[in-house]
Amino acid sequence: MTITNPPRRQFTRQRRQLTASERRHLGQAASLHLIKLQQRLPAHARVALYYDGFGELPTQPILDWCQNLNYQAYLPVVGSLGSDDKRLRFVPIYHSKLVSVPTRIHRLGMPQNYHRRLLWAKELDVIICPLVAVDNEGNRMGMGGGFYDTTLGTSYRAGVKKPLKIGWCYDFQVVDKLEYQPWDVPLDGLITPSGIRWFKQNSTEKFEPTESSAENVDDYLQTLGNDDAREMLYYSQEQEFSSEELSSVINEARLQELLTQSDAFLDGLSGEIEGFGEDDDK
Repeated sequence: MTITNPPRRQFTRQRRQLTASERRHLGQAASLHLIKLQQRLPAHARVALYYDGFGELPTQPILDWCQNLNYQAYLPVVGSLGSDDKRLRFVPIYHSKLVSVPTRIHRLGMPQNYHRRLLWAKELDVIICPLVAVDNEGNRMGMGGGFYDTTLGTSYRAGVKKPLKIGWCYDFQVVDKLEYQPWDVPLDGLITPSGIRWFKQNSTEKFEPTESSAENVDDYLQTLGNDDAREMLYYSQEQEFSSEELSSVINEARLQELLTQSDAFLDGLSGEIEGFGEDDDK
């Protein structure tokens, strides 16, 4: 039976409909289950998390948990070895609040912190992975750039158990089944406000060596054409853009205007997005 993934906007819009208070409440509820993750980690564990800049389940409670247990927390850095390198490296967090971490805007638009001491994924004990949706087998729908799959693919193919790959999301982001692509790296576990679950050992036999679609994302974004198209894709699909583009679109009035147009735009674009990268290689 052919599986068709639900559109990303279905989940991203649900996230944006939550109030700041609701997000905080649900983030605290999810943090109560971190104690079960703690049981699988060594003392002084190294834990990677991420900025929750698009209405995701807040990650500040993860940072609070790390600091309470004397774990070292990290944030991802893109392109530390050059713009063509899609592998993530990780920078330590030395602040108690994510909003206090000094950042620079990466050319793709996301905030990043920089430090001389950058770790590779294999040096971490756990990575809390961002996601748009996840299914009951641990298959993850990411943001479309393929950075995490590229970063974790080699160790996954080799059967390396470290780092643990843990999803962190709202309960409505969990679906029964997602389409699995050969380059996708599944999660080991998932934490939502309702609980924690562990997925059965994911086999690497179905993982065929192949390039991630991340290799072609930059070229693809350049083909989208006019500024309105790129802005609508930013808000609806959460793709990254340059700092200049980002500053031009972050205002509430413009956001609302674009959201009213994005359904029709994405309906026409959905076929291109769903098919993008299939021949080259999420």
